[in-house]
Amino acid sequence: MVPPSEILERLVAIVPTGEFGADTARTLTTILMAFVIGLVGGIPLGVLLWRLPAVGRVLEPFLVTGYAMPTLLFYPVLLAIMGLNAGPIVVIAATMSLIPIALTTMVALGSIKPILHKLAKSVNASQSQYYLKVLLPAATPLVFPGVKLGFIYAVIGTIAMEFILAAQGIGFRAGFSYRELNTADMWAYITIVIVLSVIVNGILTWSEKRIRKDLL
Repeated sequence: MVPPSEILERLVAIVPTGEFGADTARTLTTILMAFVIGLVGGIPLGVLLWRLPAVGRVLEPFLVTGYAMPTLLFYPVLLAIMGLNAGPIVVIAATMSLIPIALTTMVALGSIKPILHKLAKSVNASQSQYYLKVLLPAATPLVFPGVKLGFIYAVIGTIAMEFILAAQGIGFRAGFSYRELNTADMWAYITIVIVLSVIVNGILTWSEKRIRKDLL
């Protein structure tokens, strides 16, 4: 451990640098790419598992297993296939993000009250109206916690993989400082990660409350 004053001093010195700007841009870009992939893939997968219960019963155990299994173990394989770049990190973080989104979407759709399905049929709602006007508003309050969790896992996956092996990024700098025994810089970058996580969690919590208020 180092004195908090020294950590603050290193933070003041690190944040204005161009290197920190490039590392932050790399980390945030990777997180957003992973989250978007997880979101775009997770919600349709959750809908598919709900629409096809037999498929859901077959795939759900594998998804739950993948949710519990540390996907970081696949990094050496992805590294051999994709090379030393952001690709393996994006794939692992996106996988970590996709699974909770898919499972939550499936559960949310399955929890919709039967009366809403009957209502849509009674007014001859089209397929698009059924999904956009009935299912989406009814499922969103339950889907959003999964989306929030998916984003958090995208952050965890990205930072963790950058720490292990990367050439750029906030996680890389924290790991590099650790390996170089530069304790003050290591704690400075850890502090940056903590602040980033608090900000992201605050934004997601506010968004969830706003969505619930608008839909309920």
